[in-house]
Amino acid sequence: AEEAGGTGPKSRTDDDLISSDPISSGPITSPDSEERSDSNVTRHRGGASTAVSEDLDHTQKNSGDETPDTDKEEEDLRRRKAESKRKGTKLVHRASFKRDRVDRQYDKLPWLQGAIGRLLGLKMAPVSIPYHRRMETLAVTLWMTTFLFVGITATCLMIYLFLYTQYWWMSLFYLCWYIPDRTVCNRGGRRVMWFRRMPIWKHFRNFFPVHIIKTVDLEPNHNYIMCYHPHGVLSAGAFTVFATGDQFWKQTFPGLTPYLLTLEVLFLIPFYREIFLCTGAVSTTRQSMDHLLGTEATGRALCLIIGGAPESLDSHPTKMILHLEKRKGFAKMALRHGASLVPMIGFGENDVYDQVDNPKGSLVRKVQDFIQNILGVAPCIFMGRGVFQYSLGLVPYRKPIYVVVGSPIQVDPVRQPTSEQILGLHSRYKEALLDLYDTYKHTYARDPSIPMQFV
Repeated sequence: AEEAGGTGPKSRTDDDLISSDPISSGPITSPDSEERSDSNVTRHRGGASTAVSEDLDHTQKNSGDETPDTDKEEEDLRRRKAESKRKGTKLVHRASFKRDRVDRQYDKLPWLQGAIGRLLGLKMAPVSIPYHRRMETLAVTLWMTTFLFVGITATCLMIYLFLYTQYWWMSLFYLCWYIPDRTVCNRGGRRVMWFRRMPIWKHFRNFFPVHIIKTVDLEPNHNYIMCYHPHGVLSAGAFTVFATGDQFWKQTFPGLTPYLLTLEVLFLIPFYREIFLCTGAVSTTRQSMDHLLGTEATGRALCLIIGGAPESLDSHPTKMILHLEKRKGFAKMALRHGASLVPMIGFGENDVYDQVDNPKGSLVRKVQDFIQNILGVAPCIFMGRGVFQYSLGLVPYRKPIYVVVGSPIQVDPVRQPTSEQILGLHSRYKEALLDLYDTYKHTYARDPSIPMQFV
């Protein structure tokens, strides 16, 4: 598994992914998703180099006539687009320019990769890449493979063993374990610490990479409902922060125990549920939250992805649509247990995948809503990159995710909250979430002009 990247830093420590003073560091520019391995190009996690050759003619009326044969074509192209927009001219590329760009890209690859790329129209990944980047891509590929295929593959295997082989007893043993254990996700789960501390999760974090931005300290003598937005296609930011890297979390919020809350149906999938439970994940049911928040224990941080499956259908790189208006159960739960509400925004969560255009009322959206209402899982039609090429696949793009943790909203416990109290807390939370977005979007959002919409 590999990713083009050339001469980036060899490794990152957990301290590089944690920040407690984000505004003072200034705006952050995200790296391009398609990185090249040429030694003349230097990429940095904080942003791409902005140096542009000074010998280009800035006075040409049609900047599209330029055909620079340089490894900084992407920077040049962005500059020329901006120049063309400023002058009001049309950016036009000659056919030979487009062909030369493609040929130069393939010429950098070994002849076999270049031939396959030209034949299939794919942008192939180079062979010579740093080892740590190979491990990062491998970690994310295993994550996607587990999510998509482990459950259905294991189920089919157990059925086959039971019906067609002499090892039917293996399926029977697992069934005897599965039936009484199926509700453990509503009773605090079953986390395995060595699993959460596996080195593969560090490579997983570094792939994007995922940064956690702490704006205030969270006291361990309270319980918190930490609400994550947006859902994204697979909630990579929430999964990374709350379900992996125990040391990574403890460095940020010492004394708090993280819990990732997700759909109960995922804990019904044989074998996949065992892997998910090892990360410390639990279900989003009322029974599960009552169990975690209703005891005398404190210092529990429950990550609740408010938008849920419906919000994933609106996860597009050019939108920030949050399903929040009709979701008030989290406010009621916070009032019942006196748990503080903490808004969180994963800047870049919607950028790691492209999704088919599915506006409300379209045929695609109607089919997706129908399936989602039946199965409870949103059938997103998403596309990323591949393992050995960048044109298509199920591996997410290398786009940074900045998880900004806001200030907690203190909540006084009310055993039987009224509708007015629930609506009041819901309104306070919306205002705090919008204020958090407006404060940090110019620092961490790829496009700060995208407005936050509540539906």
